Amino acid sequence: MNRLVSGLIGALSLSGCTTAIVAPANVQDPLPVFILDHGRHTSLVLPHPEGVVRYAYGDWDWYAEVETGAVEATSALLWPTRAGLGRRLIAAPATEAGVRGGLKVGIQSLHSVQVESKAVESLRATLETLYQVNLDSLKFNAAYDLAFVHHPVPYSLWHNSNHQVANWLRQLGCVVQGSGFWARWRVEPD
Repeated sequence: MNRLVSGLIGALSLSGCTTAIVAPANVQDPLPVFILDHGRHTSLVLPHPEGVVRYAYGDWDWYAEVETGAVEATSALLWPTRAGLGRRLIAAPATEAGVRGGLKVGIQSLHSVQVESKAVESLRATLETLYQVNLDSLKFNAAYDLAFVHHPVPYSLWHNSNHQVANWLRQLGCVVQGSGFWARWRVEPD
């Protein structure tokens, strides 16, 4: 129990911290990617040949099954749970206005960074493969406007949606500084 209390106190102490995103330097063939701060969680939007595609990661029961009670929240925080990968293709241009206009969910803030197009294609291919491999678990959630499939990495207090988006940003060549614990992002100037 002491480890749990210490962990929660540590988590709360990180709550005031923002997470900084530093875009890769010397991008030769740039594409914009968009980080959506939804308040408590974060999703990532990548350019796609048919517009843009939004990806999110979270606790399966909470996001896919819409089981959002105190018991579900507590279990998701106290031990690793099944995770889901959410996906939504949006027929909109890869611009801030296009992303905002294509969303059916609220956001508190939207950030964008320019990364190498090959990095975008690689991450998108990885996420699309993961999504397709798990289609047998498909579940649509209208509240989040995402279709979810199982994700192999368990959700936990120490690996939540913000941590996962930070990991995706690193795969895109960004440097991510800070805890990534909460959805408090800022983009550092070049």
